[in-house]
Amino acid sequence: MKTFWWLAAAILVAAAFLVAILVPWGRQADLYQPRLEIDPPLPAPPDWAVRDFKEFLERLRGSRRDSLLLHHVGLTKAEAAFRNSAGVPTDVQMELHGPFFVIDPEAIFTLYVDLRTLERGLALYQQNCSSCHGPYGRGNGAATREWYAGNHPRNFWYGKYKSRSTAYGRMPTDADLYRTLTRGLYGSSMPSFRHLSEADRWSLVQFIKTLANFDDDYEERVLNLFDRDAGRSPEPPSTAVPEPPVSLESVTRGRILFIEQGCVSCHQGKKPRPVGLDRGEGNFNWYDEMQRPVQHSRDLTRGVFRAGAAPSDVYRIISGGPNIGPMPNYQKLPEADRWALVHYVRSTYKTDYPQAPISADAQAKAQPLTSP
Repeated sequence: MKTFWWLAAAILVAAAFLVAILVPWGRQADLYQPRLEIDPPLPAPPDWAVRDFKEFLERLRGSRRDSLLLHHVGLTKAEAAFRNSAGVPTDVQMELHGPFFVIDPEAIFTLYVDLRTLERGLALYQQNCSSCHGPYGRGNGAATREWYAGNHPRNFWYGKYKSRSTAYGRMPTDADLYRTLTRGLYGSSMPSFRHLSEADRWSLVQFIKTLANFDDDYEERVLNLFDRDAGRSPEPPSTAVPEPPVSLESVTRGRILFIEQGCVSCHQGKKPRPVGLDRGEGNFNWYDEMQRPVQHSRDLTRGVFRAGAAPSDVYRIISGGPNIGPMPNYQKLPEADRWALVHYVRSTYKTDYPQAPISADAQAKAQPLTSP
């Protein structure tokens, strides 16, 4: 009898494992796994969510600029909160950040009245996100002083996102934000929020978008960066050519490009492999959107990528760039070269990939440096 129960338990565990692997993205138990190599197609946002965000933009456009800004004591407190955010240096250039923290978040919240998507999104945000991202989404939650060390949560007011399918400098699509909420950011402290319903995740997406506001002193109005008037609204994501087969030639070409395009200056330096650099080591000495020092560059050999480890995920980050930090975009490189870079990066941690020969380094050094 004991053998029977042990066998039954083993069958149930195996069945649960197969369901977790095979069930499509929308219903899968959890895709937040190490070295995730699945990039499911993304759903389109529901009409009700898009409608409420459009109404918010109309209300924002129709609001008096003065009513949306902090004044006197409120402004002084906001500046102090910014200066005291974890990681912000004492010599921060406040004039670069004033257009963002001068916005009164409570005034923004009042524009949500009777917009159920945004009211629900605000409540979900306070319950699930505020401890890290702060009560107003400014990347300064209480938890940042406890365990963050150069790995700071995003300040949503700047509207800068690494995980996007859009061009460099552009805002992410709704589906991009939904992907991040659903999968989480592996290698960081942000988990998957798959436990929330799809409707709740879409509400959070629309709420987060309402935070990306800045005071345009020249136009004398407050603009949302997702608004077409801001000039940074999402564009339809570019369609990449299908991934070519991985080969010794593609990996070798990728290694040559990795050197020629200057990737080694931040990811490898004089080390034998692209294991990343600590701050101040080699040419790596960079900052995030709040001038907080970035403590290290990505160790490519671990195969841990916050935006996802599927080939298409790596292709997106190489093509569009992360929008934050020193890494540029490589959109001007031919698509075949971008895929070659993907193949080389993945070869640094995938043992079943061909490995670039040592001679590739000499080939790269013998050629003139090209720019993205």
